[in-house]
Amino acid sequence: MNILRTVLFAAILFAMGSCGNKNQLKVSGKILSAEGKTLYLQHLNLDGVTPLDSAILGKKGTFKFSVPRLKHPTFMLLKLSENNLITLLADSTEKIEVLADAKNLETSYTVSGSMGSSYVKTLNSKLQSTKNDIDSLITKYNALPQSESEDGDKLRQSLQETVNKQKDFIYDFVMNNPRSFASYYAIFQRFDDGTLILDPNNKKDLNMYATVATSLNLIYPEAERVEQLKNFVLSVKREQRSQLLSDKMLSEAKGVSSIPEIEEENLQGEKVKLSSLKGKLVLLSFWASWDAKSVQENKRLLSIYKKYNSKGFEIYQVSLDKSKLLWEDAIKKDQLPWINVSDLQYTNSYPARLYNVQQLPGNYLISREGEIIGKNLFGRVLDEKLNDLLN
Repeated sequence: MNILRTVLFAAILFAMGSCGNKNQLKVSGKILSAEGKTLYLQHLNLDGVTPLDSAILGKKGTFKFSVPRLKHPTFMLLKLSENNLITLLADSTEKIEVLADAKNLETSYTVSGSMGSSYVKTLNSKLQSTKNDIDSLITKYNALPQSESEDGDKLRQSLQETVNKQKDFIYDFVMNNPRSFASYYAIFQRFDDGTLILDPNNKKDLNMYATVATSLNLIYPEAERVEQLKNFVLSVKREQRSQLLSDKMLSEAKGVSSIPEIEEENLQGEKVKLSSLKGKLVLLSFWASWDAKSVQENKRLLSIYKKYNSKGFEIYQVSLDKSKLLWEDAIKKDQLPWINVSDLQYTNSYPARLYNVQQLPGNYLISREGEIIGKNLFGRVLDEKLNDLLN
């Protein structure tokens, strides 16, 4: 009788153990050339990472992690250091196996047992290939003599085609996998300068964001990333509606000039009218010395200004500062040569409210005739636009 009880008890323990294993996600594998290094498994949150487990790797480099069953697909990092890591997209109770070389995890790894993680690897490989092509084209463009405008035009066209091919790849991926969190990953991919590949202000691109938001919400309505994506899409649509209203107001406000007038003081206390630049191609730029992105954009604007100023390009910049001292210091520090004005009213700046500025930096491109012909053009995009208009 005692023997029977022992057997039954052992069977129950085995069943409980088996049940426990079935309710766990497992990540295992081997990292070559990693003896003595620590491998970390982390949960990738919207606002950072949460440690899940770690292991010091031995001679063989094998590892095995287990975490409780996932409620929905989750992004995780398998990391040796901040710049040497792999992104996984784990789901439920998958058994993920990874093989990689410690010298460069991202370029050397293979993954099995996880469809989402395989998708992420495909997306990253394609993006890296596109980045390499872009870097090559930019290097060739920068090496061109200024007189070679025809070759420059061809390189710019090739650059745009490369970007468009990357977008097309994401479009196709999303339409084939609308209910995969890998599509969420795809639509938020960025170039090295931090720019989103899909522009939310582009109608077709925004449709991709909305498609993924709608599809994922059908299956994972309580997932944090789904809620974030829904709010993102709604926010963009609200801003677009606001911009349509602003454009209508700008249109209705036409008087002698095609656009609302700005007349504010520069550092010397002299009032400068925006309309005084009519006849030139003008970038109406909004910034602030306290905004890091604005300061960074000003540094990029310097090279663009030097390139096109002699051809009839001017910048009329409005600061949303409240301290004249800080405003002046920022201008002198970066040696900004263009027109700079401010009413020193911080975010209550009248010109900013007049032009419905929703972000910093922000800008409008104004034609020689005084018509708005572009909005929020930065870096390479602004350069290409000015080249088309002034060359």
